[in-house]
Amino acid sequence: MEIVFVNNRKGRKAFVDLPRSLMGNMPAFIPPLTAGLIHRIDPGRNPFFKHAQTGFWLAMEGKEPIGRISATRDELSLEYHEDGVGFFGHPLARDEETMHALFAVAEQFLQKKGLQKMRGPIELSTNYTCGLQVSTFDLPPMLEMNQNPPGMDRWHLSYGMKAVKDLLAFRIKEEELDLKRLQRVRAISERRSKVQIRPIDLRHFQREIELLHKVYVQAWEKNFGFSPMSKEEFEATAKDFKTILDPRLCLVAEQEGKAVGFLLALPDVNQGLRACNGRLFPLGLFRLLWAMRKVKSLRVLTLGVIPQLRGKGLDARLILELIERGLKVGYNEAELSWVLEDNLPMVKPILDLGGHEAQRYRLFEKALT
Repeated sequence: MEIVFVNNRKGRKAFVDLPRSLMGNMPAFIPPLTAGLIHRIDPGRNPFFKHAQTGFWLAMEGKEPIGRISATRDELSLEYHEDGVGFFGHPLARDEETMHALFAVAEQFLQKKGLQKMRGPIELSTNYTCGLQVSTFDLPPMLEMNQNPPGMDRWHLSYGMKAVKDLLAFRIKEEELDLKRLQRVRAISERRSKVQIRPIDLRHFQREIELLHKVYVQAWEKNFGFSPMSKEEFEATAKDFKTILDPRLCLVAEQEGKAVGFLLALPDVNQGLRACNGRLFPLGLFRLLWAMRKVKSLRVLTLGVIPQLRGKGLDARLILELIERGLKVGYNEAELSWVLEDNLPMVKPILDLGGHEAQRYRLFEKALT
């Protein structure tokens, strides 16, 4: 076995396509969107790398990739938290021995960058895909949620890592909803704060993104592991999502003309990726678009409210507005993910609405000595 540094398009393609060979036999496997993920890990194309240093590695047996990992020093995260934490991401390997060898490479990289602790799986930062899947492996994950074979949590622990936080994915189906409860919460919330909720205006997309970035910075600043996202990076991510965005599912809360919260939900494009096997060319794009016509589920990626309006039911109002709008246009299932396991102000309302835990993801840490 040889571990090689990835620094060209051919290597990046092998890196993002590795799940096809190591997980392709899993019944719930979602093939990676090759082109999009190559773009994401390319330092020349993703603005994230303007404030971060990342290494990518493949474990090779001859010419065959049998494992991968990444490691990141994110300057914005370090400046914000002052905690000396670096991230490892994309862990995947054929066996425990290979995975441990890759962990060691990531650990050495982060040590040389002057960091004191490694945390992950976090792909680049917490603004991207996070957590190791540890439950419900027979259920296909939704858009931008991680997927890995069962048992990999034991490989993390046997390397000397400790589990530090679980991330939860909740699903709500139309027949399980308690809309009356939500409507009561909305009535109370409307009395507490005069907030208007509207869909995003794609005619003024750039202006909208600037408003939402300001809310994003305030709404998530106290969350565990929050990694600040530069304005340029936020805009680039928004433009990527715009290609599949249904404006009826992206909601902005305003008070006296000022944005104070927002909710972003996207159709579950993973169903389309299964139809085209994650490849858009030469005919995959048509297969994806055809499959997307039948998609009835969506994922709530982002739900945030500025600190001054928390605890006043605005988050519940945003969820209810999304549910009502989604049902009108044919969506009958939603996933709210990810939610920190100890974020009770968010977990309890979701359970009260009729939601249930669908999948669980775990973050691990290890001190660098």
